[in-house]
Amino acid sequence: MTRQEPAADLSRLARELAFSGDLADEHVRWALYNQALGRGLHDLVAAAVAEDDDQVMASGVVVAALERVPSVDRARWVALTSDWTVADFVARRAAELEILESVSGVVPVSDEGLRRAADGLDVDGWSDWLQLRAASSARRAEVLDALAASGRTRRIRHVAATTRGRGAGAGAGGEG
Repeated sequence: MTRQEPAADLSRLARELAFSGDLADEHVRWALYNQALGRGLHDLVAAAVAEDDDQVMASGVVVAALERVPSVDRARWVALTSDWTVADFVARRAAELEILESVSGVVPVSDEGLRRAADGLDVDGWSDWLQLRAASSARRAEVLDALAASGRTRRIRHVAATTRGRGAGAGAGGEG
């Protein structure tokens, strides 16, 4: 990136955090974005990322933000990338986070919702990232059982079985 002056929203973000460094360097900008996300300055980060010329680096920031912002705000972050080559990946990651939150108990799901999810549980269609994250954090026995039996990799199967063995799925959605 060869910019003479940082874009307005990026400069504003740097001022807000009293951040110094060469903002033309993507590593420096990444550190700034990461620090700002950690402080909950999501709106400022979104504005700065939207005008960032380095879409590869900016898309990494968006993916990181997806895990830090409330689920109701994710659509806005996905929309930032709608014209970028990574738009499909970003949208998929947002959807995966919704699944992960539902199986790990972050988002409450009704008993009826659990039954419907269990009936249609298709971990084969999940990415390796989602399978591994769910294997270590799921609280639903049927999810852990499915991953322990048919997770894509040996590591995923082992983590799911270990998590299940620690009792993480007991009483959360029934025994599968």
